[in-house]
Amino acid sequence: MKILPLALAATAFAVLATGCNSTSSRYAASSDDDEYVYVIDWERVYLVEKAAREGNANVDTVWINYPKKRVKKSELASN
Repeated sequence: MKILPLALAATAFAVLATGCNSTSSRYAASSDDDEYVYVIDWERVYLVEKAAREGNANVDTVWINYPKKRVKKSELASN
């Protein structure tokens, strides 16, 4: 009976370790990420809403998450 809790603990550890290992490096902090910032892509928002208005179908656009684009901080500061 003592083997069952040990086996469950070992299985839980293996699952958690595998999950942490498979995390994408996209979300990991790096020095390159310090140079960029994500901003709302207002051009894309405009194009999608324009297509919804001008199309044959009567479509209402409701944004849950606006589309974003990656911009260098230096370009953002110059605008």
